[in-house]
Order: sequence, then C-alpha cells, then structure tokens
Amino acid sequence: MSTIQKVNFEPVSDILATQRKDFALADRTLADPLASNALVDGEWFVIDTNYKAVRAADISGAGNVATQSSYIVFGERGRSDVLAMAQRKIPLIWFGDFEADTRIFDATVALSGGAAITTVGQPLKVASINIGGKIVSGLVGAVAGDGEPIVGRVTRLATSNGGKLRFRTAHSI
Repeated sequence: MSTIQKVNFEPVSDILATQRKDFALADRTLADPLASNALVDGEWFVIDTNYKAVRAADISGAGNVATQSSYIVFGERGRSDVLAMAQRKIPLIWFGDFEADTRIFDATVALSGGAAITTVGQPLKVASINIGGKIVSGLVGAVAGDGEPIVGRVTRLATSNGGKLRFRTAHSI
C-alpha cells in the first residue's frame, strides 16, 4: 500500500513530447489544499460533457472503476497559480507518451475483473482507492479484455522501486 506524500507523481522519461492542457474543475473546491477532498498530483481525471475536469472514478467510496479515458494531474496540491484563477484550472497530461513513478495506486485490489498488480507489463486501469484513509482516483491492476479503459502498463513494481509504481502510458502500447 502506498502513502500520499508531497510529491506523488514523477516523470522518469522525457516529457517534452507530451502535451499538457489546463481544464477548469467542475468542482472548484478540489483545488483548495485544505479541503478534505482536495486533489493530489498523480490522480486521474476525465473530461465531462461541459468540458470540465472531474475525478475519473466516483470517490464516495473505494472500488469504483473509471469507465472512460482518463488523464493524469501534472501539478502539485495548493499551487498558487491554480488558486488564483477564477475558473480554478488543473493541468492534465492530455497527449503523448511518458514513463513515470506514482504513489497513487493500490497494488492489492482486484476490481471488476482486474487483478492485483504483480508483474511487469501488466495493464493498469483507474479506480477509486483508499490511501491512508483518503479516497482518491488512482491506478489498479487490470487484465486484457476486462472491459475498462487501460491507461498504462507496469514497467517497475513498487517493491523494487522504493514504494512507487513505475508505469508507461497506454498510448505507446
């Protein structure tokens, strides 16, 4: 099980080829670092029908699986530039391939036909997970054909990477 830290998402590959895009939050309170439901870097979001960012999985409880393509937050909690904007936008990695380390995952759960994260190359999907009592939208193990969108594949297990899961995006797979 991972823990939420100050830095939860760290690219390990060159990200110059990626496109970061800012989206307004559907729920502006997510940008408030003191809110109980504040977003954390490394969480996954989707774009709703109003072209606003919402958490990829319902965080009313752990175990809800995302049903559409998800994008990772690439910004720290409580950033002053996000708080200063009237619309409260967050940066998402919108396009391009990258490899990164994340703390926002649960390697032990098997949801909706998925499997615990145990092998390099295993597909990953997004679900609501409990990390230290906080429900966030993060990575869980998947199996090919389980029906949910695959967002990446494991490239290094957390057990051999200081507690961080290394993955690469599904765009390149």
